[in-house]
Amino acid sequence: MIRAARFLLTRLFFLGMGLPISRYRKEVEQLWRLNEEGRADSLDRFLARNRPLNSAGIEVGSLDALKSSPSLSKKQLRSQPRLRQTKSGKPGFGRHTAGTTGEPTEVTLDRKELGRMLAVRDYCFRHYGFKLGQREARLWGRPESGVKSLLKNFVLNRRVFHPVGPQAQAEVAHLLSWKPDYVYGYASLLLETARIIDGSEIEFDPPKCVVCTAESILPTQKAYISRVFNAPVAEEYGSTEFDVIAFECTKGHRHLVNPWLVVEKGKFGDLISDVSRFSQNLIRYQLGDSFTIHRTECSSLGSTEYIGQLQGRTLDRFFYLSESEKIHASVFSKAFDQYFKETIDVFTFSLQQDAYTQLEVFLDRAPKSGIANLKIFLEQEISNFAGVQVGVRVSVVARGSRSEKRNYFVQNMKASE
Repeated sequence: MIRAARFLLTRLFFLGMGLPISRYRKEVEQLWRLNEEGRADSLDRFLARNRPLNSAGIEVGSLDALKSSPSLSKKQLRSQPRLRQTKSGKPGFGRHTAGTTGEPTEVTLDRKELGRMLAVRDYCFRHYGFKLGQREARLWGRPESGVKSLLKNFVLNRRVFHPVGPQAQAEVAHLLSWKPDYVYGYASLLLETARIIDGSEIEFDPPKCVVCTAESILPTQKAYISRVFNAPVAEEYGSTEFDVIAFECTKGHRHLVNPWLVVEKGKFGDLISDVSRFSQNLIRYQLGDSFTIHRTECSSLGSTEYIGQLQGRTLDRFFYLSESEKIHASVFSKAFDQYFKETIDVFTFSLQQDAYTQLEVFLDRAPKSGIANLKIFLEQEISNFAGVQVGVRVSVVARGSRSEKRNYFVQNMKASE
């Protein structure tokens, strides 16, 4: 009874925000019931109505015009002026991240665009018997704090857990006692959690599903997580710019699931366009990942096209403090994100670890406030979080243009698991 009431409260919150998730989900289902010709006609109509601009500044009013357009890089996206306000004239929703490539990205959404994104997520979740808004245990890179985060997580009916460090076992015990409907998080943290559960005698009610995101994971690792949690494991592939792009069905295919996205194989990388986007131009966008696209007769979820091999993401995302102590590398992207906010500066970065508690930082240019200022900021932020002194060395290294995605953090340690 309490669970049902909390779910209803969350969905009412979405409605109050102007996000009718159920209506948009039905639109998702309807579009995927169309044959390829019917869906193409629908996408043509979206483009004819929205007429987004490609990277050359030319209007795109059809799929033919889209496929003949030049690609859009992350740098070009960042330099786009925010000319497209929401249709109501009201401020839109912003999403930003330092990203797995170390290139900060920010996108703007109106209510309809955010509603469609959440509807795609709800559509995927229902394939496994649960819904967006039900109790979620989220395994994230660092604990969240502050009134804003607490309020957001309460409204969304989720709790964030950080199963790394001295408190890891207590975190996992707390997670299991909370009895989430589903578990969602980084593959590396899900593996850490599974190892802790496997080494204990804790009895718990299994979730309906475990959703892996942000990092690649091996089939054997997925099978291990599934066995320990006694639940199916689904791989999600998404991004800040588009949210869920592909989602794994119960038969193991990572289907394309957003019916408004056009996914293409490009000469210098894979490209994604959002034909429904009004607030921002995303035509043949170079997301940075490289993947193969296959076709299957399986039609249980989204498109009959699915993503096969995916490159550009890694599971080895831990920074080692000692042979047995480590923190998740997402701490670094959040630290850089905070630095960008405080200094009103943006640059690309990559990180590397070659020794315990030592972080190498490589920048494409010097920060406006200077290298020494960045070094002090990072050492203080990371050391405070890690609980030990972490040394940071910052270097400016010119790099040529890269067409393939590289992870912002490279782990060269030989530390034992």
